[in-house]
Amino acid sequence: MRIDGKTRLYGIIGNPVSHSFSPKMQSEAFFESGINAVYLPFPVEEKALPHLLTFFDITKIHGFNVTVPYKEKILPFLDHLSTKAERLGSVNTVVKTDDGWIGHSTDGTGFIRSLEEKNFQFKGARVLILGAGGSAKAIAHALADVEISSLGIINRTANKADALAKDLILHKPDLNIQVNPRIPAPGYELLINCTSIGMIDDLCPISEDFIKASSFIVDIIYNPPLTPLLRQAQKHQIPSENGLDMLLYQGVEAFEIWTGQKAPVEAMKKSLLESLSKVFFDK
Repeated sequence: MRIDGKTRLYGIIGNPVSHSFSPKMQSEAFFESGINAVYLPFPVEEKALPHLLTFFDITKIHGFNVTVPYKEKILPFLDHLSTKAERLGSVNTVVKTDDGWIGHSTDGTGFIRSLEEKNFQFKGARVLILGAGGSAKAIAHALADVEISSLGIINRTANKADALAKDLILHKPDLNIQVNPRIPAPGYELLINCTSIGMIDDLCPISEDFIKASSFIVDIIYNPPLTPLLRQAQKHQIPSENGLDMLLYQGVEAFEIWTGQKAPVEAMKKSLLESLSKVFFDK
């Protein structure tokens, strides 16, 4: 990797941000694609947000990702939003253009793309989402766009689930939505965990009845790579995956927005797997 006066700068903002796998993944993607660019982590205090884009203009940052807690808080300082980002009220990817700073959301499309690579058939599918936060909202809207037949939303706080359902109905009035279904009937082609349950505890976010009624299970947690939910999926021989591929394709979408080039997917996936392995090696 070469660094010189022509090296383009990209990065990620958040607080904290030192744990992110993205700097290694995106920097290696630039190198693999022959692009003279590097990607850096930028830990940002909230009080600095009003001045951040001025600083990025001065330092010639060409684009950046946004992680917690700034996916919504960065919005007032951007010049434009993509249609998708405006609908979601959050961004995770920002690019500098001749028209200013434009915010995008690749969360939902990254999820869809990760399963399309495994030939999952979304059209007409019955889907159950666990959670109603930012990730659940992005994924739910992306699912509505690929013509699923029904969506169940389970969340501990009922009013958040209701709010997500109402937001989706405004976007897709014909989508069949159930909030906090009590029984897993008639079953689900896809169950998605968008909560943090299972990340630092040994809890499963849903009952075994719902697990057994599902044909494919995704837990968007990727660290640890095998959560209690995914162990249950294995127990019942249900195809499943963690959130590493969603993380990968969020990054792929961001790379393609910034560069206008096709991303080196295999090199990026290799980088993520190396980073995840290092986490466990260093423990």
